[in-house]
Amino acid sequence: MISSRQLEYFQAVARELHFTRAAEALRIAQPALSQQIRKLERQLGLALFERNNHRVALTPAGAALLEHADRILADLVSVEDEMLGWAAGVRGRIRLGAARGLMGRLAEALAVFCGTYPAVEVELRELNTEEMAAALHAGRLDVATLAAPPPPGDRRLAWRSLGDEPLVLVTAAEGAFAGREQVRLAELDGADLVVYASGSAVGGIVQAALAEAGVSAHARFESREYGTARALASVGLAAAIMPRSVAVAPGPPVSVASLDPEPVWRPTLAWPAGRRPAPALAAFIGFMTGDNSPISP
Repeated sequence: MISSRQLEYFQAVARELHFTRAAEALRIAQPALSQQIRKLERQLGLALFERNNHRVALTPAGAALLEHADRILADLVSVEDEMLGWAAGVRGRIRLGAARGLMGRLAEALAVFCGTYPAVEVELRELNTEEMAAALHAGRLDVATLAAPPPPGDRRLAWRSLGDEPLVLVTAAEGAFAGREQVRLAELDGADLVVYASGSAVGGIVQAALAEAGVSAHARFESREYGTARALASVGLAAAIMPRSVAVAPGPPVSVASLDPEPVWRPTLAWPAGRRPAPALAAFIGFMTGDNSPISP
């Protein structure tokens, strides 16, 4: 029978694809880790990794085992957290993924939540929507603030709305569009824009809005960060479209205009469906959404 420790060792090597780095992450000696992996392969009667002097790669069987390992280890963490919660009030660990556009709001909320639930440890990871959805599916995150609701057909995730927010145009304080209260999307035809990297939900909303308006803008820069987009816009290198809360927050001076028609992003709080959240996670979901009704599995 495969033990949870064997799965943990295997998962570390599968993630790093490097035995030395995996051993360092696990805080064990590299020879001991290699021995445990060989023992697991003998036990299963198949190779989990392809090894040579230059690289380590998963075999098809190893890739299949990794999917099971991610899910099983995540379930074990969830069980432990839930039992701790029942044993001594709300306590445990929450692995939280955060959408970049919500960081200002989220930081304030976390300060209150952590003060209210001091026995709950929150691990924060800042990722784009595509990365967070994959991490939720694989059990590497417990909950995430996504920049858009999960696709309608994705029954693996449960979610609740965090409210809607308009996307606005950000430009330099002087120059084209500066000082305008509203700009029609059609006016951006041919304009230099900062676009967002693949996997960004807000980037997808922007591209869809421009396409629907028949706008062909020039993607002069690409970024993963709203702060970078705002800095580029501030010095007049390109315009940017971003959530209003980000545009009006402290930072480089910019001119902010609403758009017509107005693109809207709909951030959500999402978590794996199919099982009742542990007390710590249930408390966090209720706190963030203002809904303390029981959460069905």
